[in-house]
Amino acid sequence: MTEKQSTHNSYSEQNLLTTTFQTPRSPVRLITYDGIRDERVRRVIQYNLLLANASPLPKLEVLLAFSVENARHFSPYLQIHEGVKDLGLKAVKKIAERQVVDMQVAVGDAVAITFRNGIAIRGICQAFSKYNMVLEIRGELLLVYKHGIYTFEKNPY
Repeated sequence: MTEKQSTHNSYSEQNLLTTTFQTPRSPVRLITYDGIRDERVRRVIQYNLLLANASPLPKLEVLLAFSVENARHFSPYLQIHEGVKDLGLKAVKKIAERQVVDMQVAVGDAVAITFRNGIAIRGICQAFSKYNMVLEIRGELLLVYKHGIYTFEKNPY
């Protein structure tokens, strides 16, 4: 399955961040290199997330996103890989300097991901594009930004 075949409109970055993850009473939880941010995402543009009441947030700073309301579903599944965390890695702005991680995946594959900040998760791939991957964990969706992946393993179970 190619990347073009795998992305359904309901799993698009724009739809997930402005509609699926966000409700009138609940913002989107963004996990960044600097920590957790609960924000209202107004719009998604090429390199930034336009936030309500805040400066634009560069996508390179965001590792993953999900609904604040569903955060309790993910808590037991977000772990810390201390060895990677201790490296203190930050966003790599120049594409030529980014680490190449083999991320060949198909919808339905189980995956294990460790991010550059040390957060580690496991989930089932629901969709993917050139820049993002949508995972399901306990029936809830999570948006992964591929530029933040440090290690990737398919079918880890």
